[in-house]
Amino acid sequence: MPSQADFALRRVESYIRKRPFTDRRMGYAWMIVPVLPIIVAIALIMALIGIVISSIPTFQPGEPPSPAFVGIFALYALALMAFYAVLLVGAFAVFYFADRRNRHFRRQQMLFAAISSYLQARTNVGVGENFEKLTQLNEDSIFEEQDRPAGLWAILYVFVTPIVGLVVAYNLTQDLRKHEERQAEHQQVLVPAFDEAGVARPTFTACRRHNRDPMVYLILTAITAGLFWIYWFYTLLRDYNEHFADHAAFEDQILASLKPLAVCRACGGSIPQDAKFCPICGAPQSPA
Repeated sequence: MPSQADFALRRVESYIRKRPFTDRRMGYAWMIVPVLPIIVAIALIMALIGIVISSIPTFQPGEPPSPAFVGIFALYALALMAFYAVLLVGAFAVFYFADRRNRHFRRQQMLFAAISSYLQARTNVGVGENFEKLTQLNEDSIFEEQDRPAGLWAILYVFVTPIVGLVVAYNLTQDLRKHEERQAEHQQVLVPAFDEAGVARPTFTACRRHNRDPMVYLILTAITAGLFWIYWFYTLLRDYNEHFADHAAFEDQILASLKPLAVCRACGGSIPQDAKFCPICGAPQSPA
């Protein structure tokens, strides 16, 4: 019958396997979102100037509307369609930004709780100071890192842009900074907790910290009449992508300590320690 430690370990593996579905990397093609309004505005202004210039030699007072007026009205309709198209693209970006933040934070909360449960099940000294700290960090994370309203933000973006866009960027920037501070503290507590549970201590790779001040970015966006928003949008893409990559390495290092690999007797490849058959060559693995 599986022990409590075995059950907790399976939960750890399960949450790590969900990583591709929660820690979604957004490609830099999304940079079209802050640039597209500028491109559309320049194109519309150039088209309007071209229509006006082309109508000057032929326009006479009292004459019926020339093709130039038809072109202006057509350009107006095109401008309205382009405006809402730009807003919809931005709304999709807002939704993905907030949704991937929510999914990652939720998964990490469950993963850290499962790791703490496993280590406590392995130790024979009861609940010590390190496990109390882990429990406190998990509770703080659940309380302070609640889901952001991704769908509501996306809808409001269509009607109250750019204010909503700045609110989203402010919160996501601040959330990541606090999240990484808590993760660094969690990593420090995990090391002695592993020792206390008699589990091989992981060798953690230093994670990048994104200590950006959202208030400074907000001021710079206002001072530059919105131009700094392009760079701010870029940092949101890159910082979360980098955080997900670093966290993947962090999780793999934890799993390697909780469930170390063995060597296949036939091909020499790395396999799970309790594997009955090698997943590489298929050779049966006899007990040591």
